[in-house]
Amino acid sequence: MSGQIHYEVFARKTPQSGWALQMALEDRDGAIAAAQDMLTTRHAAAVKVTKEVFTDGEFRSYVLLTEGAPETKSKLKVAPLTDSVCTAPQDFYTKHARERISRVLEDWLKRQGVTAFELLHRPDLAERLDASSNELTHAIQKIAVPEAQETSASVHELMRRWTALVDKAIARVVADGRRKLFPDLDLSRDILPQIAKIAAQPERGYVLGGAVAKLMAVERSPARKLAHLTALVTAVTHVSPGDGPDLSWAREVIEVPVAELFAKRNGLGEIMGTDLDPGQGMAILARMVVGDAVEKIGTIDAHILSVLPPTPDHLEAFGGLIRQGHFHDLRSQSVRNMLSELRGVKRLKPGDPMAEIDLLRALAMALTAGCAEEHERDDIGNAFIERSKMLVSSPFIESLLDGVDDAIEGIERLLWLSENIAGPVNKKQAARWLMSSLTAQKFERDLRDPKRPAGAKLAQLATLQKRVAKAQLSEADAEAARTKLGQIGHLIAQDVHLIAHIVRGAKSPMQRVMALLSFATAQAGPEGPLSEDAKTEVMKQLRSADVRAALMGDPQGLMTLRPLLVRAGLAA
Repeated sequence: MSGQIHYEVFARKTPQSGWALQMALEDRDGAIAAAQDMLTTRHAAAVKVTKEVFTDGEFRSYVLLTEGAPETKSKLKVAPLTDSVCTAPQDFYTKHARERISRVLEDWLKRQGVTAFELLHRPDLAERLDASSNELTHAIQKIAVPEAQETSASVHELMRRWTALVDKAIARVVADGRRKLFPDLDLSRDILPQIAKIAAQPERGYVLGGAVAKLMAVERSPARKLAHLTALVTAVTHVSPGDGPDLSWAREVIEVPVAELFAKRNGLGEIMGTDLDPGQGMAILARMVVGDAVEKIGTIDAHILSVLPPTPDHLEAFGGLIRQGHFHDLRSQSVRNMLSELRGVKRLKPGDPMAEIDLLRALAMALTAGCAEEHERDDIGNAFIERSKMLVSSPFIESLLDGVDDAIEGIERLLWLSENIAGPVNKKQAARWLMSSLTAQKFERDLRDPKRPAGAKLAQLATLQKRVAKAQLSEADAEAARTKLGQIGHLIAQDVHLIAHIVRGAKSPMQRVMALLSFATAQAGPEGPLSEDAKTEVMKQLRSADVRAALMGDPQGLMTLRPLLVRAGLAA
């Protein structure tokens, strides 16, 4: 049955600390991948994944994976039973507690089509959860077991305490519902007097939360729930400071369910009411969270505006609040969503590798420019390094080069990839793919095909050499790539007797020297043996009488040649 088997991910922050539950998932591979991600990104010193099987009225635990630093034994300290995250029903409403509830009751909440915020404020949901004793016992055990491992307290004692606390919380919200503590909000009327009435309550945040939960209960669709929340937050935001009572507390209450809707798996797709690939979702979140940075970058590179299009109208209200400095939790949640996708294994733009590279480039610029906190920048950098590992993997490279018949286009795609990945190890792997293509017989065969104009091929090779420099490969890898391109260019020039053809075909001595200098300076062809041959021929031509006479009779032409001679290293 669903929910009777799950997988728990534990982590130790340091070798000395104890195991702490990080998440509980129904997917075995997802749990293992999440644990390994925490280890590789250095968010934990060690990780462990266990399989929890509910049989004969209790859970049996089986360890599937243990990786990381070995545990350093230290004397266990028994924490007092009051030393816990939650000691009273009101503690369940804190941010940390809500996140824990969302994890341990993820399946149940998904089946009900609700969030933890709604559960904590709706009497009908509290009674429904209380009636599903197996689900509740399961959730409590997910909390009690890791706490017992951390404190060496008895699991059964902890479960009894947590059960009593949960019972009190359920009884509280049910009793408040029966005495009609939570009012009905009417969006068709002015919302401000209704909120002002709630503000007079001793627990105004709790009461408004109940009213908001009742409003959300009318709809099951996340998109429709968000529409009601948008109307509420728009009403309280349009009150200017000094024109009325401070409503920042109301915005904070409304932000909680908004952030939870975005935090759900495929939450953005449900909010948009359509299937989104991960890349589309990230583009929407990036524009919502760092829209100002995107606009500024767009004045320099307009392409980013097409890759990260404007925020959809029904999300713009939240984007505006974030830009005004409000909704910090929603902003943080959206950034976490994007980083989670970057660290994941799913393709962001399935079937379109070039679009995926474009998206990652735009996201890297936008997030780096828009996130000023140092810890966020570090997390962003690490996430892009993780994503770059996937970009240099065999499946992605095969997808990138699939259907590409032109050898030059294949190299251009690999260089575009190299320019837009992060991390020295990934740059090294990209260089291997690049050299594999450059040294392949197909590349040389296609480039030396006599049906293709030699001049165009040499100009393309010169451009590729310049792009190698932009790719920021290691010095050795970049030099190897430039050398290979130079060698291919020299073979093409030899095939068509390029230098001799220039010398014989030029209409004037000035044209002859100019043409040779375009190759000597690696403008019309790649740097390497060809440019050296061109330099040698230039020196030979400058010593000839007819060229010297032509230059002496054309001072303006000589002035034009001088910068090229300096660039070629033939003049000071």
